[in-house]
Amino acid sequence: MIKAFPTPSTLIAAVLLAAVATTGCGEKKPAAPAGPPVVALVRAADWMGSEWSEDAIKFGLMEAGLEEGVDFTLRLSSAQGDIATLPTLLQAAVDAKAAVIVALQDATLQVAVQQVKTTPVVFHLLADPFAAGAGTSDSSHLANFTGVYSPGFGDPEQDRRVELIRRTLPKAKSVGILFSSDEPLAVSLKDKMKSAAGRAGLRVAEVGMASINDAPQAVAALTSQKVDAIEIYGNSVHTAFEAVIAAAKAAKTPVFSASPFEVMKGATAAIYPDFQEGGTEAGKMVARILKGESPGSIPFYRVTTSRVAVNTSAGTAVPAEVMKEATKVIGDSTKP
Repeated sequence: MIKAFPTPSTLIAAVLLAAVATTGCGEKKPAAPAGPPVVALVRAADWMGSEWSEDAIKFGLMEAGLEEGVDFTLRLSSAQGDIATLPTLLQAAVDAKAAVIVALQDATLQVAVQQVKTTPVVFHLLADPFAAGAGTSDSSHLANFTGVYSPGFGDPEQDRRVELIRRTLPKAKSVGILFSSDEPLAVSLKDKMKSAAGRAGLRVAEVGMASINDAPQAVAALTSQKVDAIEIYGNSVHTAFEAVIAAAKAAKTPVFSASPFEVMKGATAAIYPDFQEGGTEAGKMVARILKGESPGSIPFYRVTTSRVAVNTSAGTAVPAEVMKEATKVIGDSTKP
């Protein structure tokens, strides 16, 4: 079971008690055993299916011969799309003496690079650790950082996403891009998608949103421009996915995503990296660190395998050739 971090007031109280505890001779008592080392999972947003990636991390730890509750304890905290709270969450993990911090999603890594200077950090669910300043290559990086990434979430220049839209919607002439305007990575991916769509001859409309509460209005702003499809980027957008898909369905506009779990919830199709492979590798990295290795000696791991998921019940007819390519087809019992 993943445990939540104690509240800041609880942490402060614990520190004060430790500071005043003394023996009869006036000396500090030795610290009591704290139990298994803590692996602190910190994520920027609660994407649908995020717990599945965390299960993959646990699987990697298990494959490395470590047992939860005996060799490590997992604790989870989430900014729930409010990126401004990430510094507090990461500092709480440092103050709690976490043995390893797992930084989930690019926004978390960006803050961790600036703030976490000695505690080992393993990143996952990531598109670009280099833009965050974690290193200059897979083998040359900050001494306390390592992790797993997939450039462009399985599509470095976003060309395949444009191709998927055109193949799924052969008559499409335009695409709307909904993105988190306060997240540099989301802006970068939006710009790449815009360029890729332009090269493919598609008209592009774009709308940014900084808050999960903006989703209905942002979708309405896109659909009012008569776009044939919507592609989404950024933690606040993914956190607000239920509101996004509801507004898009009301406008009869198909949504494309980078998450297979959002396809299960109504998106028409997704291209995504093999999250299970990535999570397992991240878990193995955490295990190596718990066993005494330095993160600086562990190269970054690049996930190169990407997959396609489609939903035949999302309201858009999916061509047979796209369905044949898909690893997962919602509504097709032969592709679980």
